[in-house]
Amino acid sequence: MKILVADDHPLYREAVTTQIRRLYPDADVDQVGTFDDIMASARRGGSAYDLFLVDFHMPGMMEPGIANLSAAFPGIPIAVISGTASTEDVRASIRAGARGFVSKTATGDHLAHTIQLVVSGGTSVPADALSSSPLLSTVGSGPEWLSRLSPREREVLAAVARGISNKQIGRELNLAEVTVKLHLRAIFRKTGARTRAEAAVLATKAGIA
Repeated sequence: MKILVADDHPLYREAVTTQIRRLYPDADVDQVGTFDDIMASARRGGSAYDLFLVDFHMPGMMEPGIANLSAAFPGIPIAVISGTASTEDVRASIRAGARGFVSKTATGDHLAHTIQLVVSGGTSVPADALSSSPLLSTVGSGPEWLSRLSPREREVLAAVARGISNKQIGRELNLAEVTVKLHLRAIFRKTGARTRAEAAVLATKAGIA
């Protein structure tokens, strides 16, 4: 596993790196302190990185920086760390393309869980992050969008919430991977979710995960 840790506070950056190496002794961890250094290291490393672990509030980052990083290296998942971990920080990270979010006060086990899920193609987002989202407004016993999903779309959405890849979903449901992608497009359209992370949170909140 090769991880790029980006934080403008050297002590925290070193602490996270130490924690990662304790959890994953064979991990190769690079450290940078600026957004420009992230881009430079990523370009030098090509597609060698398995994960970008970035501080939300470091200069040049926040939502625009995460979006730029995601667009420049779409094959590398992004997990965000933040000292504030506010609902808006989480939503902004998800909108920008991050697949994981963890507070700087989180335990080592939680950090390890987030890294493992994101690297394996899943998502790890605080369950209450979107609790006040209009997408979660309910009609009757569940969200309004839930009634618009077909039974198969519900199965695909539940699998997304479990953090498994499109290929794995296809195997489980006996579907071609391209068919899974088509179902996901329909799910995004019907739920209003823009990313897998948003969709996963919605599924969890709706009780279908």
